[in-house]
Amino acid sequence: MHVLGFDWDKSNLSKLEMHGLIADDVEELFVDGDPYVIRHPTNPDRKVALGHIPDGRFVLVVFEYNVDIKWIRVITAYEPTSEHWWKIYDKAKNKQKHKY
Repeated sequence: MHVLGFDWDKSNLSKLEMHGLIADDVEELFVDGDPYVIRHPTNPDRKVALGHIPDGRFVLVVFEYNVDIKWIRVITAYEPTSEHWWKIYDKAKNKQKHKY
């Protein structure tokens, strides 16, 4: 996914802050990280990115992607407590390692 920018405002920045994250954390995940992106389980207009931010924390980012302008609007991001998300991420990363 090619990203040219991010749509930040008071609403989505405050959600990050509530979860101990900042915009730079999320941007680094998409720009220099290696997120695993899946469809949102209940909202077809949204996606979920899973991956590690620069300080090593594993995060889940709910976002919308505008394909025309290649911008991401983050809805929320947090460190997931459910093993469900770790398992999805680990399974995807293990498959990538074993591709020929």
